[in-house]
Amino acid sequence: MFIWNDFVQALKGTSVEFEHLKVIQLAQAILESGRGSSDLFKIHANPYGMKFRREMRAIADQVLFTDSAGETDIYCKFDDLEEAVKGYWLFIDRPVYSGWRTSRTTPEDYIEFIAYAGYIGGPFDGSDSDRSSKDNYIKKILNLLPEAKTLLGIPVAPVAPVTPVTRKTWKAKGVLLEIGHGPNPSGSEPGAVAPSGEREYDLNKIAAQEALKVIQAAGVPCSITDFGGNTISNDLYEIGKTAAGFDVFCSIHHNAANRSAQGAEVLVHNRKGDAADLALAKLMSAEIAAELGIRDRIARGRDPRQALGVLSGAEDTNVRVSVLAEVYFIDAPVANRTDWSQRGGRAIGRSILKWLATNP
Repeated sequence: MFIWNDFVQALKGTSVEFEHLKVIQLAQAILESGRGSSDLFKIHANPYGMKFRREMRAIADQVLFTDSAGETDIYCKFDDLEEAVKGYWLFIDRPVYSGWRTSRTTPEDYIEFIAYAGYIGGPFDGSDSDRSSKDNYIKKILNLLPEAKTLLGIPVAPVAPVTPVTRKTWKAKGVLLEIGHGPNPSGSEPGAVAPSGEREYDLNKIAAQEALKVIQAAGVPCSITDFGGNTISNDLYEIGKTAAGFDVFCSIHHNAANRSAQGAEVLVHNRKGDAADLALAKLMSAEIAAELGIRDRIARGRDPRQALGVLSGAEDTNVRVSVLAEVYFIDAPVANRTDWSQRGGRAIGRSILKWLATNP
């Protein structure tokens, strides 16, 4: 019989490739095993509900098991708890989750990636119901992170209270954030690449997720769209059209030039943008620049109006405002690009909230 506290200690003491992801590994075990109360864990040392796959033969045995829903299948059986810890990562290293290391920056990035790759309900099929199912799973796991951190002895930082808006500041569906570049049916567009190897797409995603947290914490509906379109098939215009029905559409990017230029700038469409778009662009550019202590290129005379396909598509919908944020130049010297992208993303979120508050 396997004991829950023994598993927690085994997880704490077992070396894994990315130690900061142990909190997610434990949070998933908390959810899947009911804190060690499942028979699959107590009898077979499987706290994750992992079904047997051929890649697991080196570390796990097969066992026929009937779950709580009455469904019988072949599951992983581990000899000891350390093997259960290591087996989890062998399971994740299978081809179905190929690419998970590109989403390892934070536990939040990681769980979102594997959930949509197929950990819950199979690979994302594009439907609203599947999106809802995966998002609900992600939310459950993230809600368990404080408990997982406590069990692992990781200090839990106090969360500053956020006062939700006392009045509705949005008229339509709220805010839609678009992660620039990334995977698409034709391959993948990483965008610019920093001298130290960071890809623009990954930094765009970090900034978008931070902006999402700020906006949702204020009680404003916010969603993220993540599809790396390309100009050949006119995907950028089609991505912009997803702005239909939203108050704010913001495409998030990072600049690159000559490895010395630095600054923030927020752009609007050169022909279809209007005074409201320009107002948000100026507000957001100033907010990012102030947060990062860099030049506000819009305030310094940079013309924010450009012929951008994604903004062209957005402006051809009923979206109230649409902008494209270039958070900072990733090819210039930056001490910590992840930190800058997180802070820049939060600045994007704050500026959007300010615009909504003054344009209800």
